[in-house]
Amino acid sequence: MRDDQRPDWDQIVEKHAGRVFRIALRILGSIHDAEDVAQDVFVEAIRLRGAGPVQSWAGLLVRLATLRAIDRVRRTRPTHELLESDCVCAAGPLEEAVASELAQWLRAAVGQLPDQQAVVFGLTYFEQLPRDEVAASLGISAEAVSTALYKARQRLMSRLSVFDEGGLR
Repeated sequence: MRDDQRPDWDQIVEKHAGRVFRIALRILGSIHDAEDVAQDVFVEAIRLRGAGPVQSWAGLLVRLATLRAIDRVRRTRPTHELLESDCVCAAGPLEEAVASELAQWLRAAVGQLPDQQAVVFGLTYFEQLPRDEVAASLGISAEAVSTALYKARQRLMSRLSVFDEGGLR
């Protein structure tokens, strides 16, 4: 699609909705919050399109989804949907509680990172995108992705140092 053409919103939503939702869900851990963020992302994308041409819908939507999900983590208290079907391992109650607490702490700590570090970390670990794809989505160099990811990991390790390999200190 050329920049001067009006975008086909149905096609854009159909093509990118799944990815936007997955990014938000992995960052937030809540289906309901992820649905809200996905809707907000597409509303914001429509507004941004009015401001000028969009070079990459995928890049714009991935970045918006990550930023809006992180914004929601920053301003809301953590919530969890616990369903019996969510259990994918035969871990005991203690291991599940520790893993749940670690996930909660990680989400909160990611919400405290600077925006670029949070986006890079989220796309790399929550969305499992390779470095080059993260760089293309964000319009930055692969080296900038590596640097932001390194800084994010260092900050997270210092914030989450209460956890060690053997459990809680």
